[in-house]
Amino acid sequence: MRIKLASLAMLMAILGGSATAKDFKIGYIYSQKIMAEFPESIEAQKTLDEEQKKWMEEARKKEEEITKLVDKLQNQSLMLSEQKKTEMQQQIQTKDSELQRFQQEVWGEQGKIYQRSKELTGPIIDKVNVVITKLGKEGGYDVIFDANMGNIVYAKPDFDMTQFVLDDLNKK
Repeated sequence: MRIKLASLAMLMAILGGSATAKDFKIGYIYSQKIMAEFPESIEAQKTLDEEQKKWMEEARKKEEEITKLVDKLQNQSLMLSEQKKTEMQQQIQTKDSELQRFQQEVWGEQGKIYQRSKELTGPIIDKVNVVITKLGKEGGYDVIFDANMGNIVYAKPDFDMTQFVLDDLNKK
């Protein structure tokens, strides 16, 4: 709600200047739709999904290995010496720590998935921004909002520029 009020306040401040509401041209786009329909973005997502599948398979194998060790320890527990039990428990803990470290490296806040996504989508986002800026300048727009960011409560469909952006991106 604060963001919407801040956006409204910003818009009112802009409108309160020398321009009147009739002189002010506004547009909006749906960035998620653009990313979902732009072929380069679709291809980037496929690449990321394929890489993630490999990492998921690697994590699954590590989990399987831990499960086998736990089962082995439980099944042989009565026959093992305390020293051997302790060794197996330490081995399980080591494997579990390796799994957690691997998961953090891949899916953590700055992990491989995040880095790879940024690497694949960064140039696409740059292209989209160039097209939006171009269309904004050519169309004489004062402001173009991203409806997916939640700042638009209502807007006439006439102001939706999403298809224009997609058309321009797909020309190239």
